Amino acid sequence: MALDLFITFLLLFLNGFFVAAEFAIVKVRAAQVDLKASTGSRVGSVAKHIVDHLDAYLSANQLGITMTSLALGWFGEEVFSEIIIHLFSFFGLNLDPASAHRAAFPAAFGLLTVLHIVLGELAPKTIAIRYPLRTTMAISLPLRLFYLIFAPLIWLLNNMANLLLRMIGIKPTIGHEIHTEEELRLILTESEEGGAIKQSEHELIQNVFEFDDRVVRQILVPRTKISAIDIDATNDEILNLVIDEQFSRFPVYKDNLDNIIGIIHTRDLLKLLRNNNFSGITAIIRPAYFVPLTKRINELLRELQTQHIQMAIITNEFGGTAGIVTMEDIIEELVGEIQDEYDEEKPSVEKKNEQEFVVNAQTSIGDVNDLLPIALPEGPEYDTISGLMNYIFGRIPAVNEKRIFGGYEFTILKRFKHSVETVHMKVVEETREETED
Repeated sequence: MALDLFITFLLLFLNGFFVAAEFAIVKVRAAQVDLKASTGSRVGSVAKHIVDHLDAYLSANQLGITMTSLALGWFGEEVFSEIIIHLFSFFGLNLDPASAHRAAFPAAFGLLTVLHIVLGELAPKTIAIRYPLRTTMAISLPLRLFYLIFAPLIWLLNNMANLLLRMIGIKPTIGHEIHTEEELRLILTESEEGGAIKQSEHELIQNVFEFDDRVVRQILVPRTKISAIDIDATNDEILNLVIDEQFSRFPVYKDNLDNIIGIIHTRDLLKLLRNNNFSGITAIIRPAYFVPLTKRINELLRELQTQHIQMAIITNEFGGTAGIVTMEDIIEELVGEIQDEYDEEKPSVEKKNEQEFVVNAQTSIGDVNDLLPIALPEGPEYDTISGLMNYIFGRIPAVNEKRIFGGYEFTILKRFKHSVETVHMKVVEETREETED
């Protein structure tokens, strides 16, 4: 009787082993197993093999669960029935063998079912889900041995299942599914909310996802903001511009900004001054690098790195100058705004209260939306708040003009000759469209 009871609980343990193995190898992250394998661990290498051949080992687990469950039902019921019949005798219930077995069977079946569910299913499943890596490492070697013993049968069953799936139009999957970008974004958000990663880390990774989708049109310094040097400017005019602007590089143009002829480096200019040899900038002009508005910034970054260039001139569809992009502008798309010792710290969105905001109109719609309670609609007609103002007014609006759009009342606070500079935004219920000119 003791041996029979031991075999019954051994079958329960084996059932639990295969259940835990099944949930663990599905739940564990492949990167965690790869890290263990990279240390040279034999168990880690076996675990990696199992995770890399997930379909085959899931079939092995299913075979193991089926075999142990059938054995448990066939063998365990008899064992528990015998125990219950002995209990009948112990308490003085003298029944004939047939009646005793009929009375013991429901109790034995119920007890065995409870033990099977609790010890053979729920407990191992919970452990595997809670500790997937630890469980995977623990089950790897015995599961690998079981697989090798029953490999032909597992192969046959697996291929029969795959054939059935193909017959009904389902393509079998092999290994872990690859996460989509949206799934990864959701995982990141959940990880931040759960405290696994910091907000700054979450923002950095989100920026990486968005990096490949952005084009230079969205990040350029617009033409109206370019500090450039006229090739015909006097030496004093050049020096005053360099001192006032304090940039390390300046585009050089002839006649107008649509005719940029090169770039000068401030350090080259300083060398001429040190040698008392400053008679003009022609000798220190370097070739300019031109790219179209539609170039992706990840491609431009690689080109700038390869050619050791820090600035690109952005041209529009007509060949005119649309703006400039520097290496710093591109890096800021990943890590956020970089303030050097000469930059004035000006927030793109200044929050006055919960309903009112003052916005730098040169900021992109996407960046502003990150800081507003109601996201502004994005469209191909505009990239910045200034462009949005031109779009909804139909022209460059004047100071103090107002317009309701996208859940906000916009008031123009400041403008340059050809663009809006600062806008006041107030949250309103969009019940009407203002048409004042």
